[in-house]
Amino acid sequence: MQSSSTTSSSISDFTSKYEHHLFNVRGLARNTLALHRGVVQALFRFRFPGGVITWRDFHFNDCVGFLKQEFARLPNRETQRVWLMVLRSVLRYLGDEGHISKGWEAALPKITSYRHASLPRRLSEEQLRDLWEACNGKAPRHLRYRVILLLCLRLGLRIGEVANLHLEDIDWQNGCLQIRGTKSHRDRILPLPEDIGEALVAHLRAGRRHPTRVFEPRHPPFTDKRIHRYVANSLRYLFYLAGITDRGLHSLRHTAATSMVNKGASFKEVADVLGHKSITTTLIYAKLDLKALLQVALPWPGGVQ
Repeated sequence: MQSSSTTSSSISDFTSKYEHHLFNVRGLARNTLALHRGVVQALFRFRFPGGVITWRDFHFNDCVGFLKQEFARLPNRETQRVWLMVLRSVLRYLGDEGHISKGWEAALPKITSYRHASLPRRLSEEQLRDLWEACNGKAPRHLRYRVILLLCLRLGLRIGEVANLHLEDIDWQNGCLQIRGTKSHRDRILPLPEDIGEALVAHLRAGRRHPTRVFEPRHPPFTDKRIHRYVANSLRYLFYLAGITDRGLHSLRHTAATSMVNKGASFKEVADVLGHKSITTTLIYAKLDLKALLQVALPWPGGVQ
């Protein structure tokens, strides 16, 4: 075991240091950081309920006991697989830092994950109608709900990408949007359909004067975290108004991808629109309409302006 410069650390201090490593060295997105934070804090609170980690008292069996407890609470295999992935990451980091012996992560169990074993959870036609009806109004909030819904359903944007949309990212003259990658950190250019353009104009005219980003609360602070929450809460309330309780916000992105697949888009086109770093990520949609995917791609859904 490597020598560590510290013999103990508070859980909060270690978590902050680990998050800094994940963000600045590994480049993980903020929502992924939140997942790591939750698992790491649960692990060390399980072993050190007093809040102070004593590294010489932290043993591999503590990880085993933690996993037994959590797997009994979380029977879903995919959730268990994700928690194991996070735990491997932190154990690898602890080994590199000298807090534990290297190689602990290799001793963790593996859960078989069958690629594309389940269908993406898309929204039904009835649920889509309910969403459109819920944002069918002239109030500023209805205009905001509608344009966010359009961006997610027509362009397949992630919540973070919608929240990070700046006014300067809209190229009105050429009819396109620059999407700042929040997960893959790869920017992309997407066409701006006419209905989205009209919805953007209506929203901006009804919103705060001289905003920097397209979606900003009326009052400061205008931080990344607050704007992200503002967009996510807008969609959550829209789902509530539409009476949708069996689908999460990511179902909008799945629905957008399914629509492109059903209209004959190729794997490459779907991957480019969604901003997937690897085309293998897009293959989950193949079984939705494999025959259509093998055909020549059709024009952009809804027409490009």
